[in-house]
Amino acid sequence: MIIDCAVYRDGLRETTAHDNGSLQSALATLGDDDFLWIGISDPTAEEMKRVGDALRLHPLAVEDALEAHQRPKVEQYADHTFMSIRTVTYTDDDISTHEVNIFLGAKYLLTVRHGGPSLKDARKAAEKLIEELAHGPTAALYSVVDKIVDHYEDVAAELETDVQEVETSVFSADRSNDSTRIYRLKRETLEFRRAVQPLREPVHRFAVSASPEEARPYFRDISDHLSRAAEAIDSIDHLLDNALQAHLAQLSVQQNEDMRKLTAGATIFAVPTAIAGIYGMNFEHMPELDWRYGYAACMLFIAGLSGFIYWRFKRSGWL
Repeated sequence: MIIDCAVYRDGLRETTAHDNGSLQSALATLGDDDFLWIGISDPTAEEMKRVGDALRLHPLAVEDALEAHQRPKVEQYADHTFMSIRTVTYTDDDISTHEVNIFLGAKYLLTVRHGGPSLKDARKAAEKLIEELAHGPTAALYSVVDKIVDHYEDVAAELETDVQEVETSVFSADRSNDSTRIYRLKRETLEFRRAVQPLREPVHRFAVSASPEEARPYFRDISDHLSRAAEAIDSIDHLLDNALQAHLAQLSVQQNEDMRKLTAGATIFAVPTAIAGIYGMNFEHMPELDWRYGYAACMLFIAGLSGFIYWRFKRSGWL
């Protein structure tokens, strides 16, 4: 459904009706420096067709905008540009992405949002920049894309915080199931990369060829933010790889220590087991069977030899 629709004359907002006929009327009355900004959320096929017919959008672009499974991209048609971009949110080690499809024409900007955060803040921020909006719909496009891309850096910062928590846990004395969280963060980082990486080249094209020319520095700023977000993702992925390797190394060391302790304990108990096994055999003539102090001497010998073995293992660090 259409959630917001307004005409901007010399950078100032004039709210207009949302129905199809009013869109066509609004377009017909636009002056040289005016443009129409329409915001749609989760449209039906019928609603999208009506708006597409009113704005004369290419059918393939309308189809792409209706299906929320597009890779971030920019496509150029005869009289308008189609951009697909993803919003990113991060909560409790879980990254969620939602699609925003944007149509940029000479006299309009249409945003089609499929879930995710509202774009009202981007519109409000743009409406404060009256001089920039007076340059046309490209300024509105910048405001929307800039709002989405700025949040990429916030998500990257939150991910880095969680990675630091994982690193601290890996090297702590308490054993925990860090591998599960590391794999989960790596999967979410991959999802984040899919939203950011494909967008870099199209935004760079806007930075060097956007019209009007006054808009190009703004898109260069977005391109810089995208580069920082992409570098942060690469850094996070590298840190997670290191954390996983360190975690596996810690587990290997811990297993070796456990095996040494088990081996030392088994060796200590092997002494009394061997002696008891020998004297447990049913032979008539065995040494010291008739000696009054034979049992006490045997127990003292077992205790002394076991104590000696324990001391040697303790000294060597096995216990």
